[in-house]
Amino acid sequence: MAAWYTTADQSRILAAWPDADVSNEEVLGFVLDTARLQVVHFAPTPTEAQAAIAATLLQFGLHDRLEEVLDLLDLDPEDVPFNLVYAQLQQVKNLWAAGRASQDGEIGSEGFMFIPRPLDKTIRTIIRPITGEVGGGF
Repeated sequence: MAAWYTTADQSRILAAWPDADVSNEEVLGFVLDTARLQVVHFAPTPTEAQAAIAATLLQFGLHDRLEEVLDLLDLDPEDVPFNLVYAQLQQVKNLWAAGRASQDGEIGSEGFMFIPRPLDKTIRTIIRPITGEVGGGF
């Protein structure tokens, strides 16, 4: 499993995000923690995840095997799913860019426009993937 990004491991942050400004550790920490909080609050709760698993099992006539499946998954509450850590990283980049934009949404001297979209659709689908019907000609 993955681990949340924190200021404790700046080399890891820079490896994943070379443009990160690690010179102000406090501000970077605020942005990392804010992104993590946003991701955690949007992520499904364990009961929602269990309900989704149960619904899928029911669809295939395996509703009586829920406990067996949950045991096989061996979910540790301390482990963070990789998609949530990736969503945190992407959200940090969005928040950082939004903080650098002028009131008009411009970044840099070339007049590029940027409209900050906190927890945009792409990040939301990283956290909660859109699923389709299972089966048939993929």
